[in-house]
Amino acid sequence: MKKAVYAAVFTPAEEGGYLVSIPDLPINTQGETIAEAIDMARDAICIWGISEQDMGRKIPQPTSLSPEHGPEEIVALIDVDFDAYRRAL
Repeated sequence: MKKAVYAAVFTPAEEGGYLVSIPDLPINTQGETIAEAIDMARDAICIWGISEQDMGRKIPQPTSLSPEHGPEEIVALIDVDFDAYRRAL
């Protein structure tokens, strides 16, 4: 899979910043601002994805672009290009 778009849920952290979960993948990350959290989410998805590829596993397709979330949470779509990320490394 070269390109994909995954939904990410941004939860305000008590100590500031945002905790980020990717409902379709078993990963989490965080950032001090929304912009940083989006960058961290993209990095986390790409690192996890190319690691899965390297181990011969299939990367799951996104299932929903509108995941359930609480009233304080923000949902954003994160576009990733696994091949471009691999080349950049």
